[in-house]
Formats: sequence, structure tokens, C-alpha cells
Amino acid sequence: MDDKVPQRPSVLVEGQNVITTAVVARPPAERPSHDTMDAIGEWLIGGARRLETCVEAIDEYAWRLMAAGLPLLRVSLHGGTLHPQFVGNTYLWWRTTAATREIMITHEVVDLFPYEINPVARVQIGAEVLRRRLEGPAAKLDFPILHELRAVGATDYYALPVASAFGSHRYMAAYVSDRPGGFSDREIADLIRISDRLSIVADMHSQRRIAENVLRAYLGSQTGSKVLAGQIRRGAGEAISAVLWSSDLRRFTHLSDHLPGDAVIALLNKLFDRQAQAITAHGGEVLKFVGDGLLAIFPVDNAEAATAATASALVAAQEALAAVAAMQDVIEPDGGLPLEIVVALHYGTVIYGNVGAADRLDFTVIGPAVNLVSRMEGMAKFLDRPLVVSDDFARAYGGRLLSLGCHRLCGLDQPHELFAPPV
Repeated sequence: MDDKVPQRPSVLVEGQNVITTAVVARPPAERPSHDTMDAIGEWLIGGARRLETCVEAIDEYAWRLMAAGLPLLRVSLHGGTLHPQFVGNTYLWWRTTAATREIMITHEVVDLFPYEINPVARVQIGAEVLRRRLEGPAAKLDFPILHELRAVGATDYYALPVASAFGSHRYMAAYVSDRPGGFSDREIADLIRISDRLSIVADMHSQRRIAENVLRAYLGSQTGSKVLAGQIRRGAGEAISAVLWSSDLRRFTHLSDHLPGDAVIALLNKLFDRQAQAITAHGGEVLKFVGDGLLAIFPVDNAEAATAATASALVAAQEALAAVAAMQDVIEPDGGLPLEIVVALHYGTVIYGNVGAADRLDFTVIGPAVNLVSRMEGMAKFLDRPLVVSDDFARAYGGRLLSLGCHRLCGLDQPHELFAPPV
């Protein structure tokens, strides 16, 4: 008899708390027509490791199981990850769509599905083996997903933990059949035996994905890719042309004095998030957060691209300023003063690479151009301008800008003419 679990509408929303990041659809001619469980086991420790992505491996794995005679409707592999936005990922193959999706799951999903009705948590954390018949009087529908599966004709659900070579970490492999009667005892035994070898492929891709996630989260996508590719030697760097962005929150000391610590952190997170969204949307990359400030670059590949890069940076700065201005309602009443940032933009050449101690490096930009843009930020506050750009930026941009006159910047010998967008 069915367990009484509410058949509530799914609270998982594509693009919101579940995000598809890759899809593999193998043409019929490339699907294996015959296979054996022993051959699949050998493939998992050999050929599967040579595939570039895990989603490709799971797609081929599912079709191989089908070719070996297993009555499959759906195959999935679930794993955890280390990412500020996502708690884990799922590789999901359906026979009916003939495709496999890589899906990232946000941390919020953990709160939406308590442990008792979350089969992934029950298997990954609790190491449970779950077998649920979905047809006839023996049907047991104690998880919301089982209602959805039965609605599309599923008859049997089998999920088991797959041990990782890394500590107590586990994956969950799940198999669904739509054959009347579901899986046979022999087929379940085959699935147990073959799933154990899935950890080889899963571990390999999981550890690389975690490394990519961490490097991108802390260094940015472009810089993280360079480090992962092996650019980790201290002193190694390259001269690049770039638009430099330096921004800062005005009156931060006043705000931090009038707001509790957790409110200050929440405020800075929202502030950085809005700036970073504008920067990345227009081809830039955030390099670092320093206190209430932010340093970013818009790389320029050649001289002809400078005009486009400066235009993109200018649009990003204006969007960031507008987004921050719309944040006034997040400040507590005793904050007192309006929330304002200043943005300084400069176009120049910097050294982009590893700087630091022997065992603690920072992949960043250095050079006179970085000093200049940071001094410009201070002058923007003095001039009470939310956005200023340098004379080098103005020349590369070529568009209409308003001169703010020549100014001596702290620590620099030569005065610089500064500009601002016309009102």
C-alpha cells in the first residue's frame, strides 16, 4: 500500500535551484548494440577514464547497460561538490529523451527536502540501499520523486551508495525500470557489482571539478584556469593590456560603526554581488576584494580591441552604480547615510601573474597602472564623482567624456587629466 507522502508539485525550478550545465545526446549509430556486464566493468577502469567529461561517461555507461539487456528507464549518479552556490551535481540519463544532463543543485535544495524524504541524502549520508516497487499492491511511494517516476510509467527504483576513495565521501547511483515486474534478482546483483566501479570515473571527474570550482570562486574563471593549467611558479607572469577597475564604498567606517557585524558582512556581499554581475556580464573578471573595495580587469587582446573593452567597462560601471543605488532599502535606519560607491577606470599595461611568499601566492596584477587606478579612486571621492576615468582610458575609448581637469594624485609625480561620463 502507498505510504502517505504528499504528491505536492515539485519545488525544483530549472534555472533557479537546479541548473543544467551540459547535455549529451548520443546519435543512434553511436550507441552500442551489444555489451556484457564484464565488458562494462573493464570499460569503467579503462576507456571511461579517457572521456573528457563525466556527463559523457554516464551517457555511454547507461547505453552500455541497455545494450547488456538491463530494462532501464532512467540512470543517475549523484555527488557532492565544493562550491559557494552548489551543494552537489547530478548526471541524469533518460531512455525516453535519449540524452544525459549534467545538473548542478543549489544549497537551498537541502532545506526544501528534509532528510526523511530525500533519497539522495539517505543514500549519500546514511549509506542506505533503497529499493522501491512502484506498481501493484507492493508499491511504496515514500519519496516525492517516486510519485513523479510512477506517473511516467516507472515500475522499480533501486539506489545504492558508491564509496569514494576519498574518506567517507559517497556517491549515489540510482536505476529505474519501467518493465512490468521491475528488475530481476540477477539484474540487481549485476547493478551492485558494476556500480562499485563507478567510483573510479566519479572520483576522477569530481576532484577536477572541485579544483575548478574552488579556483574559480577564489580567483575568477580566467585566472583560475591559468593556475589549474600549471601557472603556479612564483614570479611567473605576463605583460597584458587591460582596463583596470577599482571601486570602493564611501563612508564605510561610518556604516561599520552603526551596523552589527553580520549586517556589515551581508551588506558587503550584496554590494560585491551587484558589481561582480555587471563586471562579468561585460567581459571583465574580479581579481580580488580588499575590505570594502574591489579590483577587476577587462583584458584587451590587441590595440584594436581597446575601444570595445573601454566601452564595455564603462557600461558595466554605470550598471553597477545603478544596481548599488537600488540597494538603499537594505541598510538599517541607523546607518544614516546613503549607500554609495565610487568606480575608477584606467587603461594600461600590467604584469599579470604570481606574486607572494614561497608557499603563499597571489595571482594578481601589479605595476604603475594599478597604483594609478587606486589613486584615482581616492580622487573620485574628493571630487564627489561616482565614476572617473583616466586620460589613457579616454584616448582608448574615443567617445564623448567630460573633462574634470588635471589633478595630482597621491604618490604620483605627474598630474593626470581625469574624465567622467557626461550627465
